[in-house]
Amino acid sequence: MKTVFQDLRYAMRSLLKSPSFATVAILTLALGIGANTAIFSVLHAVLLRPLPYPQPDRIVQLGGSLKNGEPEGYVTGPQFTFFQEHPASAFDSIAAFQPGSLLELKQQDQVSWLTSQRVTEDFFRVLGAAPGLGRTLQSEDMKRGAPPAVVLSDAAWRNVLGANPHVIGTQIELDDRLCTIVGVMPRSFTFVEQPADAYIALQWSDSIGDQGRNTRMIARLKPGVTMAQAQIELNILFQQFPSKNGGVFIGNYQRWLAGEFRVSLVLLFGATGLLLLLACLNIANLLLSRGAFRGREIFIRVAIGAGAGQLLRQFMAESFLLALAGALGGVLAAQWVLAALVSSMPFNFSWAGPIRIDASVLLFTLGTLLVTTVVFGLVSYWQAARNNPITAVGNEERQALRKASPGRVRNVLATCEIALSLALLVGAALLGESLYRLYQEKLGFDPDNVVTMTTPAPARNLTSEQAWNLHEQFLRKIQGLPGVRSAAMVTVAPLTQQANLPAQAFGLHDEEHSIGGTEIRAISEDYFETMRIPILQGRRILQTDQATSALVALVNEALARRWWGNGNPIGQRVVIGKFRGRDLFPNPMPREVVGVVGDVKGRLLMRPAPPTVYIPASQRGDMLNGSTAWVVRTVGRVDIVPSLRQAIKEFDPDQRIPEVRSMKDVVAGSVAGQSFDSVLLSAFASIALVLAAIGIYGVLSLFVAQRTHEIGIRMTLGAEQKQILRLIVGQGLAIGLVGVVVGTAVALGLSRFLSSLLYQIKPTNVLSYLVSAAISVAVAVFASYVPARRAARVDPLAALRYE
Repeated sequence: MKTVFQDLRYAMRSLLKSPSFATVAILTLALGIGANTAIFSVLHAVLLRPLPYPQPDRIVQLGGSLKNGEPEGYVTGPQFTFFQEHPASAFDSIAAFQPGSLLELKQQDQVSWLTSQRVTEDFFRVLGAAPGLGRTLQSEDMKRGAPPAVVLSDAAWRNVLGANPHVIGTQIELDDRLCTIVGVMPRSFTFVEQPADAYIALQWSDSIGDQGRNTRMIARLKPGVTMAQAQIELNILFQQFPSKNGGVFIGNYQRWLAGEFRVSLVLLFGATGLLLLLACLNIANLLLSRGAFRGREIFIRVAIGAGAGQLLRQFMAESFLLALAGALGGVLAAQWVLAALVSSMPFNFSWAGPIRIDASVLLFTLGTLLVTTVVFGLVSYWQAARNNPITAVGNEERQALRKASPGRVRNVLATCEIALSLALLVGAALLGESLYRLYQEKLGFDPDNVVTMTTPAPARNLTSEQAWNLHEQFLRKIQGLPGVRSAAMVTVAPLTQQANLPAQAFGLHDEEHSIGGTEIRAISEDYFETMRIPILQGRRILQTDQATSALVALVNEALARRWWGNGNPIGQRVVIGKFRGRDLFPNPMPREVVGVVGDVKGRLLMRPAPPTVYIPASQRGDMLNGSTAWVVRTVGRVDIVPSLRQAIKEFDPDQRIPEVRSMKDVVAGSVAGQSFDSVLLSAFASIALVLAAIGIYGVLSLFVAQRTHEIGIRMTLGAEQKQILRLIVGQGLAIGLVGVVVGTAVALGLSRFLSSLLYQIKPTNVLSYLVSAAISVAVAVFASYVPARRAARVDPLAALRYE
């Protein structure tokens, strides 16, 4: 132990004698470790930390898949009912749930708001959760017309009901409905995907929320059953489903929760890994350059009896101190980077629990520290072993430069730095071009000066006619606000949610004229004007299109092309709730097509506009009885938000004030994930370029120092400054060009992992590679210029005496 402390003290004195080297090495390493630690903290919380349920690896997500095989996370109510009635032997239990609205809880003179989930009876069984009080939901609670049953969360029970131990069997009024409390969950339980205060029995209805593709389905695998085995059984069962549209898929629930960010997160972790590798290459180059000046020191140590083992311990001690300082700095940097990441991430990871630097993350950092210690120690020892200690006597600097580590090794390291930085740069360029193309995508509407908000469904004891009258009154109130040009209501606003139902062309029962997931929009008469969606044929919704008049509809271009090709859609009829001749609703009625409108993007900007049917809100009946979106176009850039909030407060004092967003923010939010990936990868690529430039600068600075005498002879024999400048810059250019060739090969190998994140651009996009290569070469030339200019200004006489 005494020897170890002696080695550490000697290593500390050695590093203090080279403060510039130590500072640059520590900062470079801290940068690489900090970025890695921050991204790994998110990766660990989202993908590696188990969900807080018993045997969470057995919980799976079930969903539909489109005809092209692309997973769709939602199923229809009839699909879930089919799998419930035809249970797969692979599952211990299966459940469905739908996000509920905010529920108004009235208690005497007080009003509280509870978040809710509508769930089936086995929901808690799938999650392996038992109630703290009472029971969970049962199959009897799911029957239509059964008294509404609710299970409360521990937080709602404590905060709203005062932790009353006698609440089981009592009734509470939620949205003007009396619901019976049948259970209270323990404090340890939370539904990670979307925590709720109240879990209400899901009683299936004919609404779009239940019949459309708006239901989530989860299951618990039986012990010993794999997802592959369960998938095979599901495929066989699904062949019996009467109205197939696509297929069914199974996936790990935790991975599904991570969603599209799972790919992004793995990509970013890989990028920070490349950044750390580049930082290590940079430090290795610094160590080789520093070792060139330590020949005399090593000779003296060998002369007084130091063996190979002692030298190796010394270098390992120095490397350990560098790695330790870099790791500590990295952890501090990671705290700041992680806070910035979490605050700017456009993804909701509340289900993953706190994202922090915990013991697992510190263990990862410790592993990084140990690896870097060994690598740097071996690099220094290799450098010392190559030098001949006998030649170190005399002018230390001159002898060191003569016997410096071969320039070829340092050139290779610098070339690798350019290659890695190019790989990151190509990734950033591809994502940037993809993001640009997304922003150029046609929305189908004009988002300027438009705001939107969503209000919960009216109380359940209202008829569809009463609900429409209530909405119409509120709409007139909004339209009368100062600064409002027009306003309208719609089932869901563009780029927010989906609201679909099966539909078919009237009288045509073939697959070509049926769509299982037709987007349905119940709108008021001014919707197209407010959103500036062009009417291409026919007419818009009129005030005269009431519940008692003939049923009408408008369709978008996508649906008109699919069903009627070049024919005239006007006068044709569509049936909502019918699929391949089967009635999925009781007595679905045909609607006459009175107009065709332009295509509007659905929930995702990256996907084509979905086939859409627009119907008058006054004719929606009971199938669209959920929440309602409101869109308001203002006269210029007027701040209408305070007026909207005041209007809601005046219209319904008990109504919770919803969030009001501009449609421009909605559009930006739809590409927030791509923007986040692009900005972060661009930042990593920029850091990588700086490190690569430092590496080339260091290599050429030592090259100039080694060749000072040669440069003096050249200049004495008549070489001009521009020739010397060209010589040194040419050396840097060669490193850059070779690095570009190697980096292009690396980028081609890695860019395929970007495919799922790119939009209308291939991973082999030539322009992205050419721009990245040009930037990399420019950085190499720029980094070469400073040592080249210093070489060109060498005094020939002084250089000759340098020998």
